[in-house]
Amino acid sequence: MSTQSGITAMSKEHVDAAHVSIDSAENGDKNMINKHNTIAPVEEETEFFYLEGWKLWAIMCTLYLNTLLAALDVGIVATAIPAITDDFHQLNYVGWYGGTIFLTLSTTSPVWGKLYKYISARWIYFASILIFLVGSIIAATAKSSISLIVARALQGLGCSGSIGGSVLMINYVAHPAKQPMFIGLWATVYMISTIVGPLIGGAFTSHVTWRWCFWINLPVGGPVLVAVFLFFHVPKHVKYPKATWKEVILQLDLPGFAFIFSSLVCFTLALQWGGQTKSWSDGSVIATLVMWVVLTIGFLVVEYFQGERAMIPLRLLKTRLQWSNTLYALMVNVAQFQVLFYLPIYFQSVHNQSAIASGVNTLPFIALFALGSMMAGTIVGKTRIFQPILLISGLLATIGAALLYTVDLDSSKARYLGPQVIFGFGIGLGCQVPLMALQSFTPAEDIASVTSIIVTMNSLSGGYFVTAAQSLFTNRLLDSLSTTAPSINSGLVLATGATELHRVFSGEDLTAILSSYMVGIKDVFAWSMAGAAFTAVLALVVPFKKMPPVEDVSDKEKSLDEKEETS
Repeated sequence: MSTQSGITAMSKEHVDAAHVSIDSAENGDKNMINKHNTIAPVEEETEFFYLEGWKLWAIMCTLYLNTLLAALDVGIVATAIPAITDDFHQLNYVGWYGGTIFLTLSTTSPVWGKLYKYISARWIYFASILIFLVGSIIAATAKSSISLIVARALQGLGCSGSIGGSVLMINYVAHPAKQPMFIGLWATVYMISTIVGPLIGGAFTSHVTWRWCFWINLPVGGPVLVAVFLFFHVPKHVKYPKATWKEVILQLDLPGFAFIFSSLVCFTLALQWGGQTKSWSDGSVIATLVMWVVLTIGFLVVEYFQGERAMIPLRLLKTRLQWSNTLYALMVNVAQFQVLFYLPIYFQSVHNQSAIASGVNTLPFIALFALGSMMAGTIVGKTRIFQPILLISGLLATIGAALLYTVDLDSSKARYLGPQVIFGFGIGLGCQVPLMALQSFTPAEDIASVTSIIVTMNSLSGGYFVTAAQSLFTNRLLDSLSTTAPSINSGLVLATGATELHRVFSGEDLTAILSSYMVGIKDVFAWSMAGAAFTAVLALVVPFKKMPPVEDVSDKEKSLDEKEETS
């Protein structure tokens, strides 16, 4: 095969990774469904182009660098929050500094998916990075909590488009046989960035200023913008439906977005208030919980009546293959995120480690997650079998989480490093398999929608489960303190960062606080174990099917130069 041009041409059978032209949508749900289910016929001589050689790796490196940037920002602010609170003196906004990015990250993924479906992926991807960088500048220069929260919302909006776009572009430019490997590498980059984020944030906050947690995005994001402009061009086989701007706007399902975003805000407010600043019986806590349920039901109703215009078209969740893999994508992060965020808290509070040291001690988690993710991509790519991988992933993650649950105040390094090996490898095995599976079974015109749904499920895990874990941890910590050390100022304990506990408190007070911290952390790990066990059970529900085989097209491949010679 010639690789001079860096492009592989493939015959029409390989439409699984391509956007195929479909008829434009008309008004009315029935017309919408009929039109959107009609795929324009592909000409016999149509050939599908996938990148090879240095051009492929140039795009992959650009996608991975942008994913690193976006994922880094999800967690980088975690260790900077105490310093931000010192600057703005508004403790009641603490939850929003870290949580706002999850609100827009999780709720806008389907909107971006629709944009990628109708508008050039190159420019939509470019716009998402630009929005993220604008949010970074506003955050770095913020003079108040409100401006920082708005900036974090913009960053989440940009992250949502660039993370989902990265996965979609892998589908566009990489040969189907190579896609599992590249998606596995993408997941590894994402995971490493998420874990390293707090480490970098701690270093900036300790040695420079928390504002550099956001300024750092510019020297990295700028070259990414240039690389996207220079290297990424939508392959010729990627076609877009013809639709008016009015129809494109209707396709974004803004009513559905309003419902799901509002419901998530209500959920976040209720769990931030409940048991912390307000009692669970307080009228505002109850009201926001009720509104969360009502708005969530409203969202499902809106999605039903929106039909093909829905953020999450319900027809894409009808079969057991579809809904079971989608649910797995949501639940796999129940286990992952709890350990990801609370293992550093355990290191920094109980063992009095610095943010940098705690990052070093999560390396087994990172390394084994990376190994598991790459192995899953390779195995699934070669065997086309995915259900056993999901089951093994759930079982290993459950064992690892159970071992982490047993750590205590005086646990040795071996006791808290060893379980990370099993847990990280287990989570890595299964985290991206649902996406690989569904993309392989999905018709070409629905690839963008399915990708955005899976990214939404992954992100909703942050929006729901990180918030819920914070509420569980804080409530259990306060309950334990009120029983074992009622004289300690609980407000001061909550306002003190994990790394500052040993400086602010001492003696019996410190011992009581650390014991209470351990109660909260163990309960979060117990929840992680339950989530992992649920994925193991859910894997048994996933149908045992082989992904469609990738045809050997070595005899059909042509470089652009060869095509020109024969024409």
